[in-house]
Amino acid sequence: MQTFLEYYQREIQPKIAAIDIYLKTELQPYPKAEVSKLLCLSTTELTTILEQEKLAIITKGTFLHLMQIAPSPFCKMFRREVSHGMSASYSVQEISYIYDLARKDVEAAAEKLGKSCFSPSELPLLFGEIFISDKQYRL
Repeated sequence: MQTFLEYYQREIQPKIAAIDIYLKTELQPYPKAEVSKLLCLSTTELTTILEQEKLAIITKGTFLHLMQIAPSPFCKMFRREVSHGMSASYSVQEISYIYDLARKDVEAAAEKLGKSCFSPSELPLLFGEIFISDKQYRL
């Protein structure tokens, strides 16, 4: 067992940081092999998406579009966050939805902390109270 905070810091944060650095430092257009790795997709999956979307090259704008439509769990999480909108606070239901966590687990952690809404800076406190198994949550 591990906390979702441990998982988030080990698996999710590095992916977000890698994408941020990549988009800020690499020249466009971006190679498919690099993009597929960053988006946790196979090159075949990415090629299929590019064909369906009629995209010949990957730029910063198309990269973000791909993040919103790609089927990887990481991209699905990004899509849920974007659909929710950047918020000053998140309810238990929103956190459960965005991070694909069992609502009962998020509710129990929130109750333990005596809160029902969390600012982005408070999410690590909540995540530290949610226990997951290695098989329960994978990106």
